[in-house]
Amino acid sequence: GNASIEILDFTDPQNITTLSSIDLSSYGDSGTSVAYHNGILAATAVPADKTQNGTIIFMDVNGTVQSTVTAGALPDMITFTPDGTKLLVANEGEPNDDYTIDPEGSISVIDLSAGVTNITQADVMHLDFNSFDTQKATLKTAGVRIFGPNATVSQDLEPEYITVSDDSAKAWVTLQENNA
Repeated sequence: GNASIEILDFTDPQNITTLSSIDLSSYGDSGTSVAYHNGILAATAVPADKTQNGTIIFMDVNGTVQSTVTAGALPDMITFTPDGTKLLVANEGEPNDDYTIDPEGSISVIDLSAGVTNITQADVMHLDFNSFDTQKATLKTAGVRIFGPNATVSQDLEPEYITVSDDSAKAWVTLQENNA
């Protein structure tokens, strides 16, 4: 892939045109997700080495960067809470091909209450799965697929998609590779 966003005009679906293209290559080698809420566009940028932490870029509707923060390894999907107070990031944490590096899957919760131009790393909370590491046998018996060579539960869990309740109080995260 490449790290860019195309802003399209699809007023006429038979003649879709590009309004502008935003080059995000200075933040990463590729991107996986975009989300929009109330004048704020957010996008992910993933480094060439997907086992390294990725970047979340906040922009205005014209693509002017307002702020950036670091998320976990391979930020795969982002979504704003319906009330617009937070951006949630599913950090998949995929291993490299031979499993010599297997980052932990995680969720980043980015607090937007300071305003998009004032977001800093201090506004990012990372939620991990470390508390499940001691429950590997129980989880496998319950049908959770944990299969990475020598992987802990938290290394093997790979958050993929997030949906949020209408009242912005609860989120559900799929762990696609784990059937959970």
